Amino acid sequence: MHLAPARLAFLLVFILPSAALAAGGRTAPAVPPAWDITLGAGAYLGPTFEGSDRYQVKPLPLLGVTWRDTISLGDGGLSAYWHHRNFRIGGGLTFDPGRKDHASGGIFESGDDRLKGLGTIKAALGLRAFASYRLGPGNFEFSATKFTGGRNDGVVVGFGASIALPLTRKLTLMPHIRASWANGDYTQTYFGVTEVQAAASRFSPFDAGAGFKDVRGGVNLIWRFNNHWYAGLDASAVRLLGDAAKSPISFSDTGTTVTSLLGYRF
Repeated sequence: MHLAPARLAFLLVFILPSAALAAGGRTAPAVPPAWDITLGAGAYLGPTFEGSDRYQVKPLPLLGVTWRDTISLGDGGLSAYWHHRNFRIGGGLTFDPGRKDHASGGIFESGDDRLKGLGTIKAALGLRAFASYRLGPGNFEFSATKFTGGRNDGVVVGFGASIALPLTRKLTLMPHIRASWANGDYTQTYFGVTEVQAAASRFSPFDAGAGFKDVRGGVNLIWRFNNHWYAGLDASAVRLLGDAAKSPISFSDTGTTVTSLLGYRF
């Protein structure tokens, strides 16, 4: 849930509204193909962990597969959904990559040596339900995820909105905004400090409770070279809220992420 939120809006490259597809010179077929596959690679710049004031650059492989516009596999996990006109609802499996208490070179992992003594939060499987509604070029979404890890068994709820604005036939601008609420289990896992952890680390004890965790906003730029190749750039800013911002683990309550991608859609 750390790299994923920063790239969530970037995944809209794969599910652009029909207006944006048309702007890229690709009109929606009368009968959608059974398979829609996208491959991509790029780079990601972001904090070493939520609340960090240090940044790192990591490679970003990306795969998106959709079958009959009902089952999808991608950055957000495995999902199945039903849709009627502009309304979509579904559920699936996702994952939280966890957090190391030391610097990590993993592509999806976060971590920092300043966290030593807090222990590693292992990756956790999440059960996710979601719904979205498209109104013209705008898209409004809601999601709720329950994690099932040993340490991370919390709940995160997200609310988001985005809008696709074709600037030319090849270039699309997509502003987006999203807010996240987390229950006490989740915030205590990632932002709380127990007495035991305080004794083993540089941080003082801190009890983190439920509440809004963050709000983030940014913009996507998508350039379509032709019906298959495209390039994308996403720049986002995030502001931690509530106990997430007050936590001694949070060296900075504001952060930025930048993601670049070159993709091919079959």
